[in-house]
Amino acid sequence: MFTLVYGNDLFDFPRLANEMFNDRRVQFKEDLGWDLDIDPEGREIDHYDLMNPLYVILKNDHGRHLASGRLLPTTGPTMIADHFSDLTDDVAIESSLIWEVTRVFVAERGKDSVRNAARLMWGGAQIGLRAGVEFYVSVTPKYMTRVFAACGWPAEIIGEKVTEKDGHLCACLWEINEKNCDALARKAKIDAGSIDLRVHRKPIRAPQTKALNPAFLPPVAPTTPVASKIC
Repeated sequence: MFTLVYGNDLFDFPRLANEMFNDRRVQFKEDLGWDLDIDPEGREIDHYDLMNPLYVILKNDHGRHLASGRLLPTTGPTMIADHFSDLTDDVAIESSLIWEVTRVFVAERGKDSVRNAARLMWGGAQIGLRAGVEFYVSVTPKYMTRVFAACGWPAEIIGEKVTEKDGHLCACLWEINEKNCDALARKAKIDAGSIDLRVHRKPIRAPQTKALNPAFLPPVAPTTPVASKIC
């Protein structure tokens, strides 16, 4: 059901990575009209993808991309600090106990969309628990707060604004604890004990004699994983 993988290891899942980046293009660039860069292969990839984020990816029974989100610690560059600091009155959100969630995608497929959103949020909440993270923060359109509430994990709005370009935006905070994970599991109809949430680890390989030709843009340089405590 889930693939948990760092950006540096995405080349181990080329089809899934391409599906995720293409779905992001359709949702954020084409449907929402965000001013985003698209690579020659039609994928929405930004410089935060080159910072070795942790991706939480939900797959269907055939292993295809269904939903995903991107996690980065707020101790490094984040979208809320770099582009939306006015939502927090320029108060910096910077803590090893707070991670930022961005590029949340959930396929809109009728009645399953809320359940899939709850599954994705449950996976993210579980990752946070295991890593000792206490809060997630994100900037999202206001209407998405209704989706979060419907999934069983309502957001605390810590700032909001309305602009002609972006519409009604909110800076949201979620507390990560067992109670919220249990609420998400019930909404998602998940048997938590049967789900494998281990992060993919790149196997040790012999030195490469040829340059890799991955099906996605690789990071500019190796970076340290953001959640080394997760097994």
